[in-house]
Amino acid sequence: MNTTDDFFVNTDFHNILRATTIRAPYEQPPKSFDRIAHPRPPIFADPRYHRVVPTNSWISNLFYPSLNDLAPTTPDPYIIRILDDFGGTRGLSISQPSVKYYGTYPQMNNVPETQAGYVVNGVVVDFRFTAKEWTNSRPKLLVNYWDHFGTSLQLSTPENSEQHITFPLSRGMAYVTGNYVGLTPQFYTQHAIISVHSESTPGADMYSGRKFKIMFNDNPTSTYLIYVLGEKPLTLQKVGMNNLIASEPYSGIIRIAKLPSPEHETLLDNQHDVWATGGELVASSDGSSATYSIKWKVVGNPQRTLLTYAYPHHINSFAGDIQKTGMHLESSTKGMMTAVLGDVWTLNENHLSNVTWLPLNPIPEASTRNEIMRTIELDIHSNYAAETQKGDNYFSGKGLQKFAMLALILNKPKETFLHNPELAKISLEKIKAAFTPYLENKQEDPYKYDVVYKGIVAKDGLPRIMGGTGNPDAEFGHTYYNDHHYHQGYLVVTAAIIHHLDPKWRAPELVRWTETLIRDVNCPVEDDPYFAPFRNWDWFAGHSWAGGIKNNGALDGRDQESVPEVIFIFISYFNQRFGFIDFLSNHLLLYTL
Repeated sequence: MNTTDDFFVNTDFHNILRATTIRAPYEQPPKSFDRIAHPRPPIFADPRYHRVVPTNSWISNLFYPSLNDLAPTTPDPYIIRILDDFGGTRGLSISQPSVKYYGTYPQMNNVPETQAGYVVNGVVVDFRFTAKEWTNSRPKLLVNYWDHFGTSLQLSTPENSEQHITFPLSRGMAYVTGNYVGLTPQFYTQHAIISVHSESTPGADMYSGRKFKIMFNDNPTSTYLIYVLGEKPLTLQKVGMNNLIASEPYSGIIRIAKLPSPEHETLLDNQHDVWATGGELVASSDGSSATYSIKWKVVGNPQRTLLTYAYPHHINSFAGDIQKTGMHLESSTKGMMTAVLGDVWTLNENHLSNVTWLPLNPIPEASTRNEIMRTIELDIHSNYAAETQKGDNYFSGKGLQKFAMLALILNKPKETFLHNPELAKISLEKIKAAFTPYLENKQEDPYKYDVVYKGIVAKDGLPRIMGGTGNPDAEFGHTYYNDHHYHQGYLVVTAAIIHHLDPKWRAPELVRWTETLIRDVNCPVEDDPYFAPFRNWDWFAGHSWAGGIKNNGALDGRDQESVPEVIFIFISYFNQRFGFIDFLSNHLLLYTL
């Protein structure tokens, strides 16, 4: 990785990057990080696809069983569940809730009661792709492709894998797509089907053609469209109030889309034969603005343009040739989405924050400085071990960063007007000593390097046979990739401050150690053989994900959990391919340590 001085305009905060850079060939993690194989392997991942399985991604639920098969995947605007058994025959269930349920939080501690406590999307099967052959069997699931913006999963007949449906899922998809091979299509809904319109009706409750319009009895009434792209049309029979079953096995593409309003049916008709299987990221920055592009991997009719739903922050940042439509659907948690036409999304952020070591106004009022210095002196002369050796890396990291920040403000007297050279020297030496066990990975809960997901995990959450406590929730689930951008953040900030104040102190060690923790959270290259790319960061959603591997599945999808820590802890950095770009309130902040 190469960096340029003009990239770090007016910010001394980035000095550590001039020493801490990813070099090629990429370095292995330090030998002090013992190698382990994670005890929770991704059992639904196709071993033939040689790409590290993402632990904190919008697709992470797909790789593991979940409680009652209810853990959702949220490409948005559709919510997807795999193999849930509502209604019997299993398959891929689609939910696109137009109604959300809101609740309040009572007063707690010093936080007043709030009406905006939580929002819940109902667990309802609006429509399900399945097959008549699976009435009395459970299909086998295999995830056989994934990138930052798309994935492909296959459901197959247990006794005959040649009979299967492949589903390419992508972010913001306007249609849900299934490629049937040798199976009899069946479509199920938990609602009652109140009408079906097709090109012809060969018999009672029978419908034939390449397009079907179905209306349900939900409130408000939903309308869905089925498009048939195979060589032959389909004939569907309405069975009961909830099923449409084809008359014979079928091979070919079938697509389903929710029709938000009647005036947009023509738009969906026109774009029904083109879809995305994923996307490629390109990002750059000139220091004052940042541009990133999603180059969608488009298949289908080359004469058509891809129709995709965008979040509000995309709409605010679009640059280039994007055609906005008037078609809208609700997302799971991020507000109303707008359908747009474009095979390449280019987004530009013009207002990048200037990151420095100290606050914009680091000088306290003169009347408070003596009191501040007395308090700082008490902290500096306190027992550091009581706050930095708490037995876990998270709370210990908080203590380390606290003392590192004290060393920073004391060693910047020209900026802070807090003068005490002797105390400044003591503070720096004491934080070095407190940090040393972590630099040597000899703290009470040392880190391990996981060869399965290519990341850094804490020892305590491992099974006892692997030296851990046997409690997967130890350290807030760090061993299962929860909250790494918080936990590592406190330690990386501490390391950065030490290196900034004394660049010669154990520099090669410190740089490599710091780089290892950063690469675990947000490795900015696709081909690093030792770390997963962008583990926590989601380029489409515009924020990081905290939740990792859940033993029963993440039943609420993915979570971010602690926005203040994400804003405060800057763990990512620039390299020659991608900018170190993080969204704060839907705007980009270029940052590094």
